Parts: sequence; structure tokens; C-alpha cells
Amino acid sequence: MNLKVFNAFADLNRMVQTTNFSPGKIRLLIVEDDSDFRLTLCEYLEIRRFTPTSARNGTAALQLLDSSKQFDIIFTDLKMSPGPNGMDVLKAARAINPNCYVVVMTGFSSIETAVESVRLGAFDYLVKPFQPVEVEIIANRIIEHLCLLEDNRRLSRTLLKVNEDFEAIDIRLQNIEAMLGRLSSNSLVSQKY
Repeated sequence: MNLKVFNAFADLNRMVQTTNFSPGKIRLLIVEDDSDFRLTLCEYLEIRRFTPTSARNGTAALQLLDSSKQFDIIFTDLKMSPGPNGMDVLKAARAINPNCYVVVMTGFSSIETAVESVRLGAFDYLVKPFQPVEVEIIANRIIEHLCLLEDNRRLSRTLLKVNEDFEAIDIRLQNIEAMLGRLSSNSLVSQKY
């Protein structure tokens, strides 16, 4: 399918493909103090071609975040002991990397914690018990969101270039109109003599 835009065909192949943000390229962290649940999520995500890293509690997660390792998506349990909780992980993750997407998981849901997590920048709030496929669905939604953001940036750059080109053309047209006006007035003057 070709769309004609400004005398050129839109190249649908130049749109950002989800392969640019494929699961294997997304850096994912699972923070969960329940080791069985953490391992189940990691194994499930590995089967789905993600490459998760895991942390057994908030302290381990903060150590990973403080290292040079960057994460695109973090799924963190809300209540973990001992040490920092999921809100602490959320705050640290967003402070270190504002482009990181954090999803809070909890078996102790309340409107207050949901509102607080979203206010602090959580992408989503997931209430336990849930199926591992729900984590995959949310991760894929984030990947789609990343693709849309990248498309938006690319299209904005293209639009800026097109606008700059149109401005240059407009200036040239104004110069041509001015020259035609001078030629027309010179032609009228020469016809009088």
C-alpha cells in the first residue's frame, strides 16, 4: 500500500518495526522476594524471548540500579522485606533513568498505593494473583509504546525538514515574484518609449 504525500510516496517500511524493540533487546528487571514466583516469571519471560534479570529484594534491586546496568522495564513487588519496598525501587529507578518503565506488582492492593505508584511514575499496577502472561502483555504494551514514541520522533524530524524545505521554496517564490514584478514594470517603461 502506497500513500501519496506531497508528491512522494510514504514508505511504510521506514516506520519503526517492533523488531527494533524486540523482547530480547529490552532490558528487563524482575524484583520479587518470593523466589518461586520470581523464578516462574523469569522462566516464562525467557520462553517468550525476553532476557530478564532478577533481584530477590529491594536492596538487591537498588544495587543493580546503582551499577552501570540500565533497565528499560522493571516489574517490582510492592511489599518486600527486609529493606526497601517497591515504592523505593520505583523512585530510584525513575531518578536514575526517567525513561524506565516501572510496573508495581502487589498482593496487598489499595487505591492509595495504586494512586501513589502512578503519581510516582509507574506505568501500570498489577494485582496478585495474576498469570505470567499478564506480565508479557504489559511488557509488549510498553514495547509498542516505545515504538510509537520512536515513530513520533522520526516523523517530527521529517516534518521539521519538510517545513524547512517549504520555507526555502517560499523564499525563492517570493524572490521570483519580485523579479517578475521588476521585469513587468521595466517592460511597461520600455513600451512607452
